[in-house]
Amino acid sequence: MKGMPVRCLGIVVFLCSALFSSAQDSIPAPANKYLFFPFPVANKTWHASIGLTMIAVPQDIAEEIQVRAPALDLHVLRGLRKGFYIDGRINAQFVQNHATVGLRWAHPINDKVSYSIGDDFGFWFGKQTIASFDTKASGWMNYPNVSIGYRARNDVLFTLKGEALINLSSKSTVAGMTVGDRTTKYNGWSAALVMEQPLYGKKSISLGVRVMYTNFFWQTWSFQESNDRIIFYPEIIIGFIL
Repeated sequence: MKGMPVRCLGIVVFLCSALFSSAQDSIPAPANKYLFFPFPVANKTWHASIGLTMIAVPQDIAEEIQVRAPALDLHVLRGLRKGFYIDGRINAQFVQNHATVGLRWAHPINDKVSYSIGDDFGFWFGKQTIASFDTKASGWMNYPNVSIGYRARNDVLFTLKGEALINLSSKSTVAGMTVGDRTTKYNGWSAALVMEQPLYGKKSISLGVRVMYTNFFWQTWSFQESNDRIIFYPEIIIGFIL
């Protein structure tokens, strides 16, 4: 239950900020669409991108096997009222997949700096044949998060995002027999630095790097890593904003 205080604190901060901060409607939105930059999305407006993410599996887990297969990354935002918007994301890697959906509240401090707070819930699942046995795994995750954004120009955006990584539940089976079962636990944290800038016309690109310090990452479930230890995972993010 170590994750409960973190999650509760995130919810309290989220509600207090939404209630007591005043919106600054006079500050114009960035010139191009964005996915990571913490700025309110206009009501009933969609932002979307399609791209790739790629991690390097730590040698402590993979040993002599190095897996660098990218995951397809589909990311969408849906604007709501009063600075709120919905953030949804799907990462697909054929044998393993991950989807999140969450609520954000963004607030501009001035025409250069803005921030957002939010909370995402994710579901992941995977299936592989290992040593002639059908192996399956799935789980639920929680990602309380905060982002700070800076406009170098009105169409060049930088975002620093921090997340807590909380495992709500997970289960793995081999040939129908349960071999792993986890309950609510604080796994670690991640930090990402993302730049969004024009590519051509009204299209933009997002380029970023994310680092995770965690004892579990969904893309490495099939390695059946048994030691409860914090490991460093680097991730590259590339997205084409539609």
